[in-house]
Amino acid sequence: MSVEMNTKIIFANKFFTSLFILISHIMNAQSVPAFKEFPGLPNTEGMAGMFAGQSNGKLFCMGGANFPDKKPWEGGKKIWYDDIYMLTDKNDWVKLDQKLPGRLAYGIAVEYKDEIIIIGGNDEINFHAAVTGLRWNGSTFSFKEYPSLPRPLANMSGSLVNNLIIIAGGNNGFQDPPLQICYALDLGDPGAGWFTLPAWPGPARAQAVSGTYKGSFFLFSGEGAAEETNGVKSRRILMDAYRFTPEKSNGKWTGTWEKLPGMPKGASASANPVPVLNHGQFLFWGGVDAEATIAKDPQNHPGITKRVFTYEAETKTWFYNGTEEKFQSRVTLPAVLWKGQWLYISGEIKPGIRTNSIVSIQK
Repeated sequence: MSVEMNTKIIFANKFFTSLFILISHIMNAQSVPAFKEFPGLPNTEGMAGMFAGQSNGKLFCMGGANFPDKKPWEGGKKIWYDDIYMLTDKNDWVKLDQKLPGRLAYGIAVEYKDEIIIIGGNDEINFHAAVTGLRWNGSTFSFKEYPSLPRPLANMSGSLVNNLIIIAGGNNGFQDPPLQICYALDLGDPGAGWFTLPAWPGPARAQAVSGTYKGSFFLFSGEGAAEETNGVKSRRILMDAYRFTPEKSNGKWTGTWEKLPGMPKGASASANPVPVLNHGQFLFWGGVDAEATIAKDPQNHPGITKRVFTYEAETKTWFYNGTEEKFQSRVTLPAVLWKGQWLYISGEIKPGIRTNSIVSIQK
């Protein structure tokens, strides 16, 4: 890429950053929610792409991937894990002897009737279509097989809307393009298997994030197919947002998509599901925006944006909340609601670098 093009890109990003801040202040900026430290994982490296959820009154996080020895630019090898961690009554984490059925990361987990359901994901070789329920009985997990996804998927977004697991986007393989697909599984009738729902009226994407509010599925950001300019490919961080309202007609599920006001900045690969605070405020912290893609040298990467912003579902309005300075923002991580607080579990703070910290905010 030429120096001139780099200069133009940097100028454009600075311009839009300044515009974003200006608009946010005009929109009556709100305060940053109180982020607090939560007991971290007993793994000094931390993980990206973990699964998290609760069963039988216990909180678990599991799977994930990291570079335990050397970093990617040093020739390090990425390792996937099948470990399961449980939060004890003493508020610390222990690694169970029991393992996941296989090493896995970068899929989706939802909670349903005291069960943690893990969907898709990948390991170092394959992308997977398996869907597995885990139920804790007080001393061990029982495993339940659900119908597999219509295709192997990872890097998708997904949330539970009443009895429906809704999955959007993702890709089929490490080098495969992002997809414009939307699948659902009715947990009231799981034997009927997964079915296709209408896709959102926007670009295909991977690493989008989603959330649920008042019976609707919300889809935000993600990374689209790479754009090419003068033979040079660049990452395309999306800034669109959608709301899907499912409905059942003549015994079949369908629904309608609504395009929402565009996001003030991208938040690809931020926490999934998006934490929803009281009164329908979707909270965005971390994630990849256009500015983060400029840095090409992973050793000198500035890290993930510290900006915090919210989407108010009731008024369809975006707000800038300020910055979170105490804790490191992150990408490729699960969020889970636990005893009235949302937890951000581990994640990636720079390319190839994880954190074992867990951060909480009050719902």
